[in-house]
Amino acid sequence: MGDATVFAVLKEQAEQAPDAPVLLIDGKEYARAELFESVHALAAGLRALGLDPGDRGLIVSDNRLETVVAWLGVDSARMIDVPINPEARGAFLEYLVSDCGPRVMIGLPEYLRAVAEVVPEHPEFAVLIDPDDGDLPFGTGTRHLTFDEVIELGRDGTVEPPLESDIATMIYTSGTTGPSKGVLLPHAYQVTWARRGSSALGMEPGQTVYTPEPLFHSDARSYVLAALLTGGRVALGKRFSVSRYWDEVRAADASYFGYLGTMLSMLYAATPTDADRDHPAVIGSGGGVPAALQRDFEERYGVRLIEMYGMTEALCITMNTPEHNRIGSVGVPTPEVEVQLVDAEDKPVPVGEIGELIVRPRSPHIMMAGYWNKPEATIAAWRNLWFHTGDRMRADEDGFLYYIGRLKDSIRRRGENVSAWEVEGAANKHDDVLAAAAIGVPSELGEEDVAILVVPREGRTIDPPALRDFLAADLPKHAVPRFIEVVDDLPRTPTERVNKDKVRSRGISAAAWDNEVPRA
Repeated sequence: MGDATVFAVLKEQAEQAPDAPVLLIDGKEYARAELFESVHALAAGLRALGLDPGDRGLIVSDNRLETVVAWLGVDSARMIDVPINPEARGAFLEYLVSDCGPRVMIGLPEYLRAVAEVVPEHPEFAVLIDPDDGDLPFGTGTRHLTFDEVIELGRDGTVEPPLESDIATMIYTSGTTGPSKGVLLPHAYQVTWARRGSSALGMEPGQTVYTPEPLFHSDARSYVLAALLTGGRVALGKRFSVSRYWDEVRAADASYFGYLGTMLSMLYAATPTDADRDHPAVIGSGGGVPAALQRDFEERYGVRLIEMYGMTEALCITMNTPEHNRIGSVGVPTPEVEVQLVDAEDKPVPVGEIGELIVRPRSPHIMMAGYWNKPEATIAAWRNLWFHTGDRMRADEDGFLYYIGRLKDSIRRRGENVSAWEVEGAANKHDDVLAAAAIGVPSELGEEDVAILVVPREGRTIDPPALRDFLAADLPKHAVPRFIEVVDDLPRTPTERVNKDKVRSRGISAAAWDNEVPRA
């Protein structure tokens, strides 16, 4: 067993400070020993059911204690946890579940019922968090247990500790020319990047970090582990709310907070009040804050914002620090990785010129181990022994990096990567749609909103509100287009593919239907 595993960190912290608080959620505080005992019991319970190392455990839940225990328990059983967005629906949800092939699903009954409606193959086991009086999600071929029953099953059991190289988690990330890919993340990945973030920010024992980000993202998980590693506490919000945000920071007595750029834009857009600085927070860390907003936000709320850059495949590639912070930049490379900016031939570009950011680790098992069931995509991403991020950046003379944009056909909306390919695929299923092109358009909240241009079949008409409702059945909420524009044709390449560069250059016109304008 290595010390860079989730299990090792939990066990060590439970032994060193068993009564120290580590988690605050739903107004209740949980101690380190209490969390470890639940995680250990769940891991032992899963193994007692006959689940094996490497089996996938799908988790579909919201931010709550059981979700934290499920994540850490599945990992501690040497299985692979697969967190998915509870808002996933239709064909997209079916693809995620069918692709990862879980033997066990853990979640709230309402979410598991949504899974059961779309997947043809039901799991061997379903573990129900907070069971209700409704029907069981799956048929008689699935053994249903409550979360507490699995805990009790493993209460006196044992588990074989995982290795740093074991795959702990598989998180799906947006596809560009194909469906979403399952990113395989070793135990050392989770611990290494939580340690890097907490160290760079100067987190100390007894301090609290607050985040409302969902636990199906790596960011929120890194804050949980950062609190464990530093002897601190993490306060998990249920979901982001402008009206509740600072109240929850105050209630948690949080010195640190996690953010996405769109969150800050929405907070700043709220009417200023005398209470704007009435909170304990000192530092916020995250990514995507507009440079023009950063200084004004810091001044209004009395905090420092620390921008960083990462992705699911490597969580913290570059970052600013409280001592070395350059507004508009995403910081400098972290010590754990080596980076270059390169041209289309993978040749380094001069300082000041734009190139694709490529990265490789300086230690084993701290970046993704590959894409689940997609060896060709793994090889393509790691070509020439470097991982290619698909992001364009430039560097200044001091080594600070500045994000320019994506090389890939992906849209960034409110902290989520949206696959244009998946949005277009959903639209092309509609009987009235001949062709579709999804693009990102600038959002007033920062990042992008999703827009789609559609060409109707001959003799057909397309009703944008009806099309949006159709898309909402197959896409997660964050991927459903805000704008829909019906056009006569789309620009094509010589090989008759849709020319997305020209579509992006064109953007949308005043004729586009906007879902945020109230319907008549």
